[in-house]
Formats: sequence, C-alpha cells, structure tokens
Amino acid sequence: MLLFSTAGVRAESGETGQTADKPAVLSYDFDLRFKLEAESSSFGERKYLQGYKELFDALEIKGNYSYCPETDCLDLNFRLIPVSDPEAALEFRIFGWVANWLNVSSPLLGDKAVCFQPKDMLNFSIRAWDFFRIPLFHFAVLAPGVLQGAWTELAENWWNETDSMRGNTLTVEAMDRIVDGLRRQFDHDERVTKLVEAATKSVPDDELVNNEISRLPDLLPVAADGQKLTRKTENAGGTETIRWLNHRGETIYQSIRSDLAFEETLTLPGSASDYMPAYSFSREETEKDYSIRLDVSWDRVSEDEDLLDTLLRIKADLQHVPKMFPADAEFSGEMLTEGVFFPNYHYLISGITGTDGTVRLMLKNPDGETDFTLTGIFTPVPYEGTLEYMIGEIITDYSLFALTDETLGELQTTMVPAMMETLPDFVYAIPTHSVQSILDTLEKYGLLQIALQ
Repeated sequence: MLLFSTAGVRAESGETGQTADKPAVLSYDFDLRFKLEAESSSFGERKYLQGYKELFDALEIKGNYSYCPETDCLDLNFRLIPVSDPEAALEFRIFGWVANWLNVSSPLLGDKAVCFQPKDMLNFSIRAWDFFRIPLFHFAVLAPGVLQGAWTELAENWWNETDSMRGNTLTVEAMDRIVDGLRRQFDHDERVTKLVEAATKSVPDDELVNNEISRLPDLLPVAADGQKLTRKTENAGGTETIRWLNHRGETIYQSIRSDLAFEETLTLPGSASDYMPAYSFSREETEKDYSIRLDVSWDRVSEDEDLLDTLLRIKADLQHVPKMFPADAEFSGEMLTEGVFFPNYHYLISGITGTDGTVRLMLKNPDGETDFTLTGIFTPVPYEGTLEYMIGEIITDYSLFALTDETLGELQTTMVPAMMETLPDFVYAIPTHSVQSILDTLEKYGLLQIALQ
C-alpha cells in the first residue's frame, strides 16, 4: 500500500518543504478530568487499577495545546493539579518538531531539559523489553518519524521506477529492481531491521513471523504473476480512479478520489504458508465533519492447527468527527487490534462536543460497559507569531534515549534537589492507594530498585 499510494502523495505535497509566510496554528486552552472504571476496565491488572482510579479522580490537567499542521511543530504546556491542593501542581512543557525531536522541561528537571528523538526510540524500546520486560515497542513502532524513516527509501525506489515508466506499464525488469531494493532494505537497512525487531519482540512464534515478513517483497511479482503491471486512470464526474492491474486484468491496488472522499484498497496473494495481507482505507468529509475507516488484516486463508490463524488485524473506525472545535456534534467509533504484534484490544468510542467547547469522550468494552471517560473544555485562543522549530533549536542537555553513566549522573545531580523541592507536596496531595499502585507498578518491572539506587 505504501508503495502504490506514495507517488500520489508525493505529487500533492510537492518537492520542497516550504510553508506559507505565516502558517495557521491551532491553539486551545484546555481543562480536563479523567475517570477510570476499575471494575470493568481491561487496561491492566485489577489490583493496580483501584489506585489509578483514585489518582484520576484526584487530578485535573490544565494548559495550552498549540500545533501547526504545516510545520509539524508542537508547543504543549500543562499543569498536573491535585484537586485537594492546587498549589502542589506539577508543571511540564513539551515542544519541538514532532517527527524529529521533542524537548521536555519541568521544574522537576531543575534548569535542564530532556531531548526526545523518535529515531532513537526503537533501540530504547528493544532494551526496555530485554532488560525489564516493559513493552514500549508497541508504542515505538508507531512513533512519529519511525515509520516515515523506515519507508522513505523504499518509497524512493518505487518513485524512481514509476516516474521513468513509458506510458502506464511497469515492466518485469523494473519490478525486479524494486523487489531487489526491498530485499536489501529488509536485510540490511537498520531503519527497517530495527522496526521489524521491535515489532516482533514478544511474538509467540518469531521464526514463523520473521519468515513471513521477509517474504513480503516477493508478493509483488507473485501478484503480477511474473509479468508486467499496468496502471489505468479514469476521470468521471469529478472522481479520479487509479488501478494497478496484472496481465489477467486482476486489480492489485485501487484508489478513488474526489473533493470530499478518498478510498483505497490493496490485496496481495497468500504466501507459501497461506498468509494473505490485505488493506483498505476510506475517508469521507462534509462541511462540518469527517469519517475514516481503516482495515488491515494478515490472516491465514487455510486451516492448519500447527500455525497461527492471525498475524495482524487492525480496525479503526471513526464516524462524524468534527473538523474544528468548538462544535455541536456527536461522534462514534471502534478500535480493534488482534494478532501477535499488539495486545488484543477492542473498544467502542462515543463522544459529544458542545459549542461552548465542552468535550465528553468515553471508551467502552464490547459489552457496552464504560472503561474510561474524559470530560473537559477546549477554548480556542489566538496564537501570536509562528510555530516553527529548526534543528538548531534542539536543547541537547540530555538525550533521553542516549544517556550514559556520566550524563545520567549529571542528570541525577540536577534532578534530585529539584524533585525534593517540588514532588513531596504533590505526593502528599494524592491518595495513598494511588502512591502504592505506582510503587507496585515500578516494582513489577524492576524499576523501583533502580530509582532507589
């Protein structure tokens, strides 16, 4: 899907990264409360959840969120406030260029800042699992910049070949060059190999899964049946349809685009073990809202008791999400993950927003019981100036994913006095059960002893 669809994205986005003189910034002041239903929630072990439920009940978050879509830059300032003692609040600021780097500053860090670079997150998450069995890789593989970095050169190989096509035919020779490039990257490009390593860290049959991943490049020529691919483009009634077909006229990839709607599908043949990857995505817009649906599956198409039935299944469905806040709207959705790469989750989503900026968002389990609720208010505010950070503005006091014994010692020397000055009042203001749940979680992963040391 990434290969077939990126040529169109590239043409739309242009060759430069230039932005307007003053790109628009979305800026909101917010005031949020959270509620966790410990009895029905499937977020974690129940013995910890009661403490976290009390913690959520005892806190509110206030701050400002500013983001510029054109520059992909973020400035988030917020205070974690104990309701019983607002003066004990903890302050944080997260800002930077989302796909490349983010800085975190807080009175807890003294006068220093910690730099977070997504490209380093894969290695960090792999070590976190190897040493502490903390499954950070579930988030690392989806981090901004990680997927983009892994697939950039793959897409470039595709662009180079499709840009130089004569007419609308991708020859067998061109396809062979694409597949050879894919194989090299799957075998030797660290951006891809580390992504695969992180994604397969906790799978029950890593040999099977890694074999299936390594065979992915070969599915393209199999879909083409060893012959050329043809691209057909049709325009009718304001709708553009693009299809890639093999010599038998079978559609491998299709996209349909109009002013307010877009959909695409990809179907590849099964592997030697009969695992067939498939993908579909659709987006529809009105003047006020949009709806999106994503379906990804990687299932066996034949039964075998000795093999896994599903490697991956992801479903994300959001309906009637308002384009801008505040708005008088109701929206709904569903999210599901199954297989070996992510935990099995299934949640229903419902939300209500008001013209006064109020928001209510609920996550429910498949039985309709509410697990988690967010309530609050978002107030649009003007943003002065531009929101655009450059590489030279990275604060390199400490890199979170590249701490050495020396820099960790320096950070401790800075943090401990600052934490002793600001943290005790906050801890005293939250429920005792909450503190115990946090300590139990740290102990579960072996982090409590490290923190004490």
